[in-house]
Amino acid sequence: MKKAFTLFIFAIMAFTLNAQTTKTITWDGQERQYLEYVPTSYSEAVAAPVLFMLHGMGDDINNFFQATQIRNVAEEQGWIIICPQALDFTYAIPGLGSQDFGTCWNVGSTISVDFSSMGIPLSFDVTVNEDADDEGFLMAALEATKAEYNVDQNKIFFAGFSLGGFMSHRMAIQHGDIINSIAAVSGVIGNDLTTLTPVDNVNVLQFFGTSDEMITYDDAMISLQTLGYYNLGMPVEETVEYWRAFNQCDEAPIVEQYPDTHNDGLTFEMYRYLNGNNDSRVAFIKVYNGIHTWYSGYNHDIDYNTEIVNFFNNTTDVNGVEEATSNTLTVYPNPANDFINVDKTVKIYDLCGKLVMKGSGKIDVSTLPEGMYFVKSENDCSKLIINR
Repeated sequence: MKKAFTLFIFAIMAFTLNAQTTKTITWDGQERQYLEYVPTSYSEAVAAPVLFMLHGMGDDINNFFQATQIRNVAEEQGWIIICPQALDFTYAIPGLGSQDFGTCWNVGSTISVDFSSMGIPLSFDVTVNEDADDEGFLMAALEATKAEYNVDQNKIFFAGFSLGGFMSHRMAIQHGDIINSIAAVSGVIGNDLTTLTPVDNVNVLQFFGTSDEMITYDDAMISLQTLGYYNLGMPVEETVEYWRAFNQCDEAPIVEQYPDTHNDGLTFEMYRYLNGNNDSRVAFIKVYNGIHTWYSGYNHDIDYNTEIVNFFNNTTDVNGVEEATSNTLTVYPNPANDFINVDKTVKIYDLCGKLVMKGSGKIDVSTLPEGMYFVKSENDCSKLIINR
């Protein structure tokens, strides 16, 4: 059924030369709010990119906007920022009464709960905030923004944390003909969406920590406290592969490790899958020992805002230089048996992205199993075949 769309705009709060306001629209019979930030450099004569920032479960727009410091990105890049507010979600659990889960997006996830209460086995399904038409609300907020400002139609971006990351994936799957790129932090594809085919190619940047305590790395399980852990979506590496396969990017990634500049117990590694259809690309930043958080560059090796900007702009890689030109590194003999010769200091990765060797000049590869590898210098990458 077509939704009635009535727009009401209220300038409730203003900060930094009235650049930040909270606006209200009526959608699906409910008043929905979003925070809007327009950079001070905005001019109607120049089309501006728009970045939607989606908060996590239980959060709100003001806290998320301040915590991520996304205002700085708006000013530096000239992007309009839209932070929409999710609705509260309550659910009556048999034997436990009504439970308040706080603000939640309808991300396309169903939790199949199985537990015992007073010795009685109970089993039921909970679809996260299924009555909220968040997909329609977000598109309505985009249309309202386009009606008021000169928006660059080719640079519509979505980024989100936790359930906001889940929702970013949902929007990419269902509105990839409008959305150019997404970035999902600690959020994956909801388990009800895994069989869907995206409507178009979308550039996807995925962040996830291997020690995430809220949504598990290996199987996307969420903790419901005393009820235990339950699956919420597609595991992170499967989510990355979902987008790589749909976009038809290169099967083998370019793998780069960020310099370990802070003693924080974390290691950041990027996997880049390039050359997809319609110039699409997929990247995965894997955070070894990383937890469920949005990392900034103040105390860590990387800054998530910076990585998101770089990815959306398609301008830099891990080393902060222009995108590397692949297959320009001299490696011989290739195929190789016991030794290879290289003209630069290199790292060698297997097809799973694991660093297996590094060196320069003449390198002994006799201990490596047969197969394909990637030899990576600071700026270049070449395939290596070991064949015995």
